[in-house]
Amino acid sequence: MLVKLSIIVPHFNSSGSLERLLASIPARHSLEVIVVDDHSAPDEKAKLEVLRDKFYKHRLSFFTNAADKKSAGAARNEGLYYASGQWVLFADADDYFLDGFYEKVSAFFESAYDIVYFTPISVYNGTDEQADRHVKYEVLVKNYLKEKNRLAELKLRYQFEVPWSKLFRRSLIMRNYIKFDELMYANDVLFSVKTGYYAQEIYASDEQIYCATKDSGSLTTVVTEKSFDTRCHVFLREHYFLKDHLSKAEFEIIEPNGRYYLLGARKFGIRKVWKVYRALRKQKVKILTRRMLNPWWFKDRYRKVKKEETELERFKDFK
Repeated sequence: MLVKLSIIVPHFNSSGSLERLLASIPARHSLEVIVVDDHSAPDEKAKLEVLRDKFYKHRLSFFTNAADKKSAGAARNEGLYYASGQWVLFADADDYFLDGFYEKVSAFFESAYDIVYFTPISVYNGTDEQADRHVKYEVLVKNYLKEKNRLAELKLRYQFEVPWSKLFRRSLIMRNYIKFDELMYANDVLFSVKTGYYAQEIYASDEQIYCATKDSGSLTTVVTEKSFDTRCHVFLREHYFLKDHLSKAEFEIIEPNGRYYLLGARKFGIRKVWKVYRALRKQKVKILTRRMLNPWWFKDRYRKVKKEETELERFKDFK
């Protein structure tokens, strides 16, 4: 039977949560699940064989990232190589699909859309209390459904920077040679931006198909200098792509702002701040906005940043 949907899952040392994800996917002849292991520990790889046997009714395949590659981005690219479905969903091994998701996505199998954006949710692991990983993307979908204007569409296309909770036409990805960056961090940003750009017809749905998870008690992701540098470089490439491909009017509406990276560089010293500033100015990235010139806004923003830093320090002490 023709495969309608391929679900691609990168995996690394998380067989327990992967089992939960697989259990949330129905066994269908028209649905294939491709798991690409990103060089897990030997005992974890052995557990994958147990999962293969447990989910024998599923159209389930396991592959391994190439020996010289290591990242979720590389794993997703490997999965795309083996995918045969007309449509593609991406999932992280520690997340899961919601009941009835297949019926919701299959309703679009005969549509002309290139991307269908669904409204995600997120919860804390262990408690199932609502988390905040989904909020930004939920707002993008809801604003698009409410406003139906060009601004809302541009934001949906270019600021929904994760690959999950989106249904992709596989031919969109293949004919435009779109791949994930094979980096340890921010490997999905350019993929999401490029698919958003090349998609001819898009659709947004208030239906929920996917739940992202977050570990309880984590206030933020620890940012190392290496991860910061990688994310900053990806941001500059994203800025260049949008400036090069969008009209001047559209780019001015959606232009990414570099102030986050300039502020984030403080953690690594004045030399890093200067280096980031030079990189942003060299590419003519906007740093200031009219709102930032308002002293009341600046004072309020400073208070929020200091509060976040204080909370993070308290969390570190607790651990």
